[in-house]
Amino acid sequence: INSLNIMRGYLFIDDEVKNLYLNKIFDAYWKDNLDISNEKILKSLLKKCKIDPDSFFEGIKDPKIKNELKNVTQEAHDKEIFGAPTFVVNNKIFWGQDRIDFALDEYNK
Repeated sequence: INSLNIMRGYLFIDDEVKNLYLNKIFDAYWKDNLDISNEKILKSLLKKCKIDPDSFFEGIKDPKIKNELKNVTQEAHDKEIFGAPTFVVNNKIFWGQDRIDFALDEYNK
């Protein structure tokens, strides 16, 4: 399991659970300091999102999903986005969790 699998997973899962998936993954990594590359931990997070782990691990192998991630990554590179989390507001890039207040300020202008 690696970060590519986490990103492919986002592209594979149903739209209605994407926000929950992101919240669980980001909280596990950034707040709880969990190793989300650990299969047991990831399976636990998937279950909290009501995502079938077997379907998830099979789906992220799909070449269509792999190509979609390549395309999205290229788009991010073209926009000079280089890390996560990155926020683009009014064509300005804010990188890092500690910059979210600046991104929100820009959004509220």
